[in-house]
Amino acid sequence: MKIKSQLGFTSIIMGLLFCACNVSNQASSRVADNGLTMFGDGVDSIKVEVSSRVGGTRSIILKENADAVARFEYKPDITLSSSITDELIGLADSLFVKKTCKIILSQDDAEGRTDYPIFTVSLYKDGQGETTRYDMGSQEGNITHCTATDIRYSPEFRHFLSKVFEILN
Repeated sequence: MKIKSQLGFTSIIMGLLFCACNVSNQASSRVADNGLTMFGDGVDSIKVEVSSRVGGTRSIILKENADAVARFEYKPDITLSSSITDELIGLADSLFVKKTCKIILSQDDAEGRTDYPIFTVSLYKDGQGETTRYDMGSQEGNITHCTATDIRYSPEFRHFLSKVFEILN
């Protein structure tokens, strides 16, 4: 029994390490032979947006071969450093474009929650956008308590979220 539980735990840890290493490798291998920064799968830009009743709408625009721009509803835009841009593009590319790591590990129905910010990610290819919405909520351990569900997001997605919220708050 103890061997089975230790083997399961070891497998989970190895999987997380593999995913983390994969994200790191992809972040450093996004530069094409001609030196231009590229997303995978023909994506030319990604817009990450946080909307709430209190804070309005804030977003980060990630484009190929350019520093990211943070946009605020009531403040001037700011250009992010190249190192932050590279980290965000590497994480976004592995999570949303190449999908090498899971985003949602599990979710359960819940009731009685209040409104929380909405987190959306839009991928653009040749001017056409595809948007996915992720519910946000209060954190308790590794569970995100949202309006209608309790979601267990992956460590990679939570890391991406924390970087985005750090910039936009």
